[in-house]
Amino acid sequence: MDPRKTPVKRRALIVDDEAEVRDALALLLSTADIETSPFDSAEAFLAATPLGAPLCVIIDNRLPGLNGLGLLKRIVEAGGDPSVIMITGHGDVPTAVSAMKLGAFHFVEKPFDAEALLEIVEEALSRTVQVSDLQSEAQAFKSRRAQLTQREDEVFTLLLEGLPSKLIASRLDITLRTAEHHRAAVMRKMQARTISHLLRMAMKGQALPL
Repeated sequence: MDPRKTPVKRRALIVDDEAEVRDALALLLSTADIETSPFDSAEAFLAATPLGAPLCVIIDNRLPGLNGLGLLKRIVEAGGDPSVIMITGHGDVPTAVSAMKLGAFHFVEKPFDAEALLEIVEEALSRTVQVSDLQSEAQAFKSRRAQLTQREDEVFTLLLEGLPSKLIASRLDITLRTAEHHRAAVMRKMQARTISHLLRMAMKGQALPL
């Protein structure tokens, strides 16, 4: 593991109006060292939780006020590619279909099997960590690219097209020595070891275009 990277917390947010259900879920997840944050309504969740991040959220569909599907819609529309698990004691096919169409990661009916639910949450958390890592890499790439001068950015674009220094010089009407100087600056500022490394970073960085 890269020592410079901060480990992502294994944390699930629980939104259910029944205290006993929230407590039971928190206890279950604690057995797998998963932290939890409980909320008794969609409104309480929205008031305390910044959206737009790769969250792992467990939501009961039958909530007072804004229901589970409504909360799911709000979370997904905010972006961040969240993993939302819908739970309901009144599940039916139309509700399940609606949840999945809105972007739910999974749909589970009460009474749920503890082991099966824990497996789903583990899968959701794994996905959340992957999304978080990709977003961090994309943001870091965007920040490094912003440090390039206009000419360096032009060279950067041509490098991604696979052009060698000689053709870059011809395309930009500069000397070969100048092209190689800009190429070296691009590689250094972008922290790329090789052109193929630069290309891989660029492909990931497209998630957050400059």
